[in-house]
Amino acid sequence: MGVEAAEGRTTEGIRHGMAPQQPDLSLASPSDVERLLWSRWESLVRVDQPLVLISQVQRSGGTLVNMLLDGHPELHVYPYELRGGRSSVEKSRWPVLDLSGTPAQWHEQICSPVLVHQFRDGYLKKSPATEGLDELATLPFTILPTMVEGLFRRLCSLRRPRSQREVLTHHMTALFNAWLDNQGLRERPKRWVTGLTPRAAWGESRGRFFADYPDGRLVACLRDPRAWWASASHFFSQYADFDTTFPLWERGAREMAAAKRERPAQVFLLTYEALVTDPEPAMRALAEWLGIAWHPLLLCPTFNRLPAFPNSSFAMSKTGIRTESLERWRDVLDRRVVRTVERRALALDEQVRAQADVA
Repeated sequence: MGVEAAEGRTTEGIRHGMAPQQPDLSLASPSDVERLLWSRWESLVRVDQPLVLISQVQRSGGTLVNMLLDGHPELHVYPYELRGGRSSVEKSRWPVLDLSGTPAQWHEQICSPVLVHQFRDGYLKKSPATEGLDELATLPFTILPTMVEGLFRRLCSLRRPRSQREVLTHHMTALFNAWLDNQGLRERPKRWVTGLTPRAAWGESRGRFFADYPDGRLVACLRDPRAWWASASHFFSQYADFDTTFPLWERGAREMAAAKRERPAQVFLLTYEALVTDPEPAMRALAEWLGIAWHPLLLCPTFNRLPAFPNSSFAMSKTGIRTESLERWRDVLDRRVVRTVERRALALDEQVRAQADVA
């Protein structure tokens, strides 16, 4: 077999989680893996800061906010999405954990299976924006799933959680310490953990979040309903039916407004348009609200401080904050659909924007 063929087979094996064929890419021994786990345990960094939950209806800018916060030295930024459970319904709700359960059950409920896929294939927000760009858009993802579970179980065995927040703190500590090349893990002091969960701040789920984190914060983005529908209907095939899907935007807007009324000091509401059109004032306002220092990385969408591609519904060829999404709805939406959206949603959109911290 030629060198090129052998290298190709090795790369393919690594991509699909198989043992590499080249001896020089093999681990020296299983004991190395055990030593790696113990070295992380011996220098464990406790991740117990209050949580900043980024949450709104999907396709509204939450991923962008999380990516802009990613590199800040005063933050632990959760690498994908927090989950409330395994089912499609539960995963977008704040978790309800049975404290009489076992660490294995808690881990199964709150640790996303996406970690396994990303560890195998690399970090990539699969979207039309990244089609054909896998080699450019895929970033190293070095969170070892079995290490997350091992550290979590040991933390629980040494200090059994007495509250749901303590379970989540053990999970956060395990995950961030199992992230081998985490660029900001040991930078101190840390002020917050941030995490994204679409729709977790709706209704009684919002109340459960603040019950676990009375010192927590909520960040939500409001997006122009026309632009939102253009994005959502192109991104998710299951969102293609207007009558079924558009009520999600309407509920999301009302939930944001309700959250802001209930806890004005703990909820930061910004518009997607302000964030994309003029990001520096928006991010400076968010940084001030969080009590963190201004940092230039707050203007750079990254994953683990590496430039990341937008999670867009349309093809993109560059990283960074992109403005194409602001007016694309004018080109892709039928005029009758635009009139329907405007009739149903512009008044509500205007009402919620009036409550925004950055509009």
